[in-house]
Amino acid sequence: MSNKKKEMQTLGEEIVDGLRELSETVATGKPLSAKFTVRTVELKLEPRQYDALAVRKTREELQVSQAIFAAILAVSPECIEKWEQGRGEPSRTACRLMDLINEHRDHWTDVLMKSVRPNAEKIMA
Repeated sequence: MSNKKKEMQTLGEEIVDGLRELSETVATGKPLSAKFTVRTVELKLEPRQYDALAVRKTREELQVSQAIFAAILAVSPECIEKWEQGRGEPSRTACRLMDLINEHRDHWTDVLMKSVRPNAEKIMA
C-alpha cells in the first residue's frame, strides 16, 4: 500500500473515530462542552446602511460607471440607478461589499485595473 493510501486510510479512520466519539457523547445527554472544546464567538459584522447619496459616493470614489459598479456588486445597472435615486435599497450583501470597497479602495482599484482588457486599459490611462 502506498504512503498516500495509508495517509488517506489513517485520515478516514480518524474522522470515523471522531464521529463515533461525538455520537457517544451526544447519546449520554451531557453537553458537548463537557467532552470537547466549544467556543462561542460574537462577530460584529453588521454592514452599514447605504442611502442614495452613500451608494453614489461609493461608486464615484471608485471612479466607475453605474454599469461597472453593477458588475462589481453582481446586480443590474437598473438596481444601481434605483438605489442612487432613492427608489430602492441595496441588500445586506451589497452593503457589506460596499463597506469593503470603502475600507480597501486601493485594492478594488487594482482588481478593476487587472480585470480590464489590454485595449481598455490604454483608454483608461
